[in-house]
Amino acid sequence: MTWLVVISPLLAALITMLFRPLDVRRTARIIFSSAAAAMPLTLIGKVDWLSLLFAGIVSSISLLATIFSTGMYSVDWGRGQALWTRKSIYFVLLGSFWSAMLLVVLATNFGLLWFGIAATTLATAFLVGFSGEAAALEAAWKYLVLCSVGIGLALLGIVLLGRVSLEEGLDPAQALAWGAIAQHHVSSAVPLASLATAIMLIGFGTKAGLVPMHAWLPDAHSKAPAPISGLLSGVLVSCSLYAIMRTATVASALGAGDSFRQLLLGFGVASIIVAGALMLVQRDLKRLFAYSTVEHAGIVALALGFGGPLGQFAALFHVVAHAFAKSAAFFTAGLVQSASGTTTLSELKGLWNGGLPGRFLLGALAALGGMPPFALFVSELLLVAAGIAAHQWIALGLGAFGIVLGFAALTRATIAIESGHAPAEPPLAQRFSPPLSRLSIGAAAAALTCAVAFAVVPWTSLGATFAAIARGIGKMP
Repeated sequence: MTWLVVISPLLAALITMLFRPLDVRRTARIIFSSAAAAMPLTLIGKVDWLSLLFAGIVSSISLLATIFSTGMYSVDWGRGQALWTRKSIYFVLLGSFWSAMLLVVLATNFGLLWFGIAATTLATAFLVGFSGEAAALEAAWKYLVLCSVGIGLALLGIVLLGRVSLEEGLDPAQALAWGAIAQHHVSSAVPLASLATAIMLIGFGTKAGLVPMHAWLPDAHSKAPAPISGLLSGVLVSCSLYAIMRTATVASALGAGDSFRQLLLGFGVASIIVAGALMLVQRDLKRLFAYSTVEHAGIVALALGFGGPLGQFAALFHVVAHAFAKSAAFFTAGLVQSASGTTTLSELKGLWNGGLPGRFLLGALAALGGMPPFALFVSELLLVAAGIAAHQWIALGLGAFGIVLGFAALTRATIAIESGHAPAEPPLAQRFSPPLSRLSIGAAAAALTCAVAFAVVPWTSLGATFAAIARGIGKMP
């Protein structure tokens, strides 16, 4: 059943290609994609809750990205067979990306998890360079090369982990299964286990965009189509953080938990400060959001480094809150870009009076800045509480400083793009492009609504469920 859930998005994309009339194909795409998004519900009680939660994130946001793409690109179809084929390839690649991410979060061992992450790299390399522009192709190559290095390091760490498992007497068939490894409270090969999990952290951290392995992320996330940028930042980074969470569990079980958490603190603090500083000098909206992704990945790493029930809860909750907030940000950036023809901050003025896309964008900026009533405000408060509980004063202080830098950058961007007046003469892109579909605006609104709605989770019965799921992260059995 798990394999059917994994391949269902790709199957939905391939089946949709059988419908020839454009309107029928668009309707079929939404129907089949919605069915694929509901498939993880069939795994309730069959996989652990952490996998199920991440599968829900992957499917929910991938469905919104598919709906957004259907609305955004429907205006370009029907002008020629070559162009039509190109859009069909886009949706097949999107379905492949979705399936690969489901494989990552539904795998039960590091071998399948690694294979899923490698598959996401192949699918998204084509999507990053989908526009065919020189800058996009350069970003795609950089993404492919640097992430391949990271994936190779992760594989090396996994091989070392397999050796540790065999030395511990595990069944070779279960040597890479974190459930089996977690049953061992003490390791006789702690130095090798520490080395293996450290290398895995570096490898998976490359895909998550942690500093200093983040060089590919700003280019790839800013040059990809808006819905793909939303998936890269909101979902793919979350899948990489999921892999780090599974690695933390194994590190604790093998006696390497303390050293692993110290590494997480270092990567987290570096990512938050470097990203916050670089956000201050960005002049492009999508690059600003891309560096914000680096910052928020660092926040999750910092929370995991703090450890304890509160730190683990903060990390898990922040992943969920950021996934929807960042997806909404890139969706709205795509809407604004289609309407105004630019993502240059100095050319975006008076967006509040420019319609729903501009208003949603301002809301997304507020969400990423961690302002109430958005869920990221709650998760960052929890982060501070976790740092205090762990008595990690230096790491907490440096992390808070970096968060303030990021908040200042987003606030300045918000003030800059709202001040002034929209140009009286619309740019060429706005005058010659057809009106945006309501589907794209609806998908952006849904993501932004979730970014607000999740703020109430810690104060409801769902908060207890989140806490129970979080307790399994990096915890000694």
